[in-house]
Amino acid sequence: MEIINFLIEHYYLSIPLLTILVLLILSNAKKGGKKISCQTLISMSNQNSALIIDIRDSESFNAGHITASKNIPQNELTRRINEITNIDKSIILVCDMGNISPNAGEALKKEGFEDIYLLKGGINQWRMDNLPLV
Repeated sequence: MEIINFLIEHYYLSIPLLTILVLLILSNAKKGGKKISCQTLISMSNQNSALIIDIRDSESFNAGHITASKNIPQNELTRRINEITNIDKSIILVCDMGNISPNAGEALKKEGFEDIYLLKGGINQWRMDNLPLV
């Protein structure tokens, strides 16, 4: 209650603070690429219009991954960029929970890639939706 009273009494400080918070949340929501659902990933994969890049480490990838995905761990992404440069497809990035792929998407954007998608919830969401892993 005291916080609300403070915010009301000091509205000239509260409005810029709330504006900055909203802008920060919005910028993080768009960071790295557009977030897509598992069903959208399946649709894009079935149309052969996307390259799925799993940025988890090799051990996690080998324990189970999405069919037709390519493993390029995040720490090797910029070094192995040549493996995805001549591809005329959208790029879908997959990580464990969807929280690391935005950073990888930003790295790809710096390299000139534009059509980047991020699997919302990562491989954990894929598992929760009971979708198959290889």
